[in-house]
Amino acid sequence: MPISGKNDEWALYADHRAHFTAALLAAAPEQQGRLCLLGAGRCNDVDLSRLLERFSEIHLVDISASALGEAVARAPATARARLHCHAPLDLSGMSTRLTTWKKKPPTFAEVEALAAATVTAITRRLPGPFDVVASACVLTQMSFQLTETLGNAHLMMGPIRQSLLVAHLRTLLELTGAGGKSLLVSDLTSSNVYPLDALPPGRALGQVMDDVVERNAFYLIANPTLIRRLLRREPSLRDRATEPELIEPWLWTGAFDRTYLVYGFKLSLV
Repeated sequence: MPISGKNDEWALYADHRAHFTAALLAAAPEQQGRLCLLGAGRCNDVDLSRLLERFSEIHLVDISASALGEAVARAPATARARLHCHAPLDLSGMSTRLTTWKKKPPTFAEVEALAAATVTAITRRLPGPFDVVASACVLTQMSFQLTETLGNAHLMMGPIRQSLLVAHLRTLLELTGAGGKSLLVSDLTSSNVYPLDALPPGRALGQVMDDVVERNAFYLIANPTLIRRLLRREPSLRDRATEPELIEPWLWTGAFDRTYLVYGFKLSLV
């Protein structure tokens, strides 16, 4: 569905924004804390006014400085001093490497080294730790960039994609302070992959999510089974947080006139 203007884009995100904002507010500490949004963009998917009522600071992170500028301009003038922009910041760390990797596939060691360097660079640049850190559906966007540049047939696509996922999970956890919350929110699938538009009324979305996973009809990087397994077994992630708590999935119709199934995991840092 074509978007005719910024007001239309804001309206397009209304359902998604309501759910995501509610999840962030539910994770907020009792006393005003500090929130960090990774992949914030224009903040169409969060209600900054409501979040500013619960957080003393909100740090917005994105690869696009102009997008963050638009988000801040939309916020109440009296609260803008509590919004802190960090851009451009490439959360994948791969944007400048992909063209080279397309011509010459990297080794496993090169992929792992870049992932580690990316986590270090991000955590050093951002003024953490934060009380809440959330990934704002940026995981699949980064994965789409891999596919567009490298192609699914690339020799190292699998290891590169998993390395991106592990690095992003590490970034979330390392930016979150002890006792804080990390939220990984992601689109799992869309109606061009799974018949979300044909669901019977009242169908429980948790059951739909299970069916999507059983049919392998998800975006590969957003596979919740893989994410749970990595959090349990990956040495750099294991034992850093409690068992991931599923955030109730929701549907929204967004870009390209597609319906998306969105879910999240909430992690409590130990």
